[in-house]
Amino acid sequence: MAWSDFKKPLVCLAPMDGITNTAYRQIVRRLNKHVILFSEFTSVDGLLRSEHVRQRLDYHPSEHPFFMQVFGNNPAHFAETAKMIEDRGIMGVDINMGCPAKKIVHSQHGSALMKDVDTACRIIEAIKRACSLEVSVKTRLGWENANNLIRFGKTLEAAGVSLLTIHGRTYKQAFKGEANWGPIYELKEHLRIPVLGNGDVANHVDGLRKMNNLDGFMIGRKAIGNPWVFRDSRKYPEPTLAERSVIAIEHYHLLRQIKTERVALVEFRKYLGEYVQGFRNAKGYRQLLMTVKTETDFLHLMEQLQRVEPEIVLAQAS
Repeated sequence: MAWSDFKKPLVCLAPMDGITNTAYRQIVRRLNKHVILFSEFTSVDGLLRSEHVRQRLDYHPSEHPFFMQVFGNNPAHFAETAKMIEDRGIMGVDINMGCPAKKIVHSQHGSALMKDVDTACRIIEAIKRACSLEVSVKTRLGWENANNLIRFGKTLEAAGVSLLTIHGRTYKQAFKGEANWGPIYELKEHLRIPVLGNGDVANHVDGLRKMNNLDGFMIGRKAIGNPWVFRDSRKYPEPTLAERSVIAIEHYHLLRQIKTERVALVEFRKYLGEYVQGFRNAKGYRQLLMTVKTETDFLHLMEQLQRVEPEIVLAQAS
């Protein structure tokens, strides 16, 4: 299925390491039939060398449309990995050319590829030769500014990319300051392929407002522990505390299918900020959940949230 075949706007769950694993993707899918899902940020070298990392290729059929995001800098490794991804039935390969983490950039991965255009293009071409999958790129405005964004985007398009996602910050900004979507709108005027915007999208309605001439948007950090963020709030009410608790428990059980109890309890802490909020002493309750030692205690505390009296829920008490 080509990117051009998807109904617009393209609304996507952004790839996030340690967040967008199959458990969370399944939860997002249950609540949002049309959202396009991306994997965790995953190393091509890791996929080739480690059976543990290759578990990230596992997914539930309900997750489609589902795309795999990978990073690295060796075209041959990308080609081999792309064939592996294709064999698993995943719909496409998304190349990360925007991660600003120092250890990633120092290895000439992620954002470093914005400065090594030749390698970036050779990666795309190698994947295209190796498989028939859709190839997309997620990158940033530029290194220090957006002066080269249009040239870079046109070069990637010529190399064979079928979709571009642009995060509205530069490498130097990392995640500081506000995302600037202006250069992304300008880039779209020069490309034939779909272009998505990313950065500071608060929810579905905010994404639609920011879209302008773009083909869609990705939601990243605001989606952590908030699978309802992809819903149009003009059509759907905000989830109640009890509803959030039910979904959180379902999410935890899915996570337990792929993680041990100890690991699942620790990893689930990343999602608690959104799942457990909106009532008096929510912070204290989250702290309890952060420190529980057993699954039994964790699930007991989560189930208690379903019985919190409505008058102490802040949204209804105000």
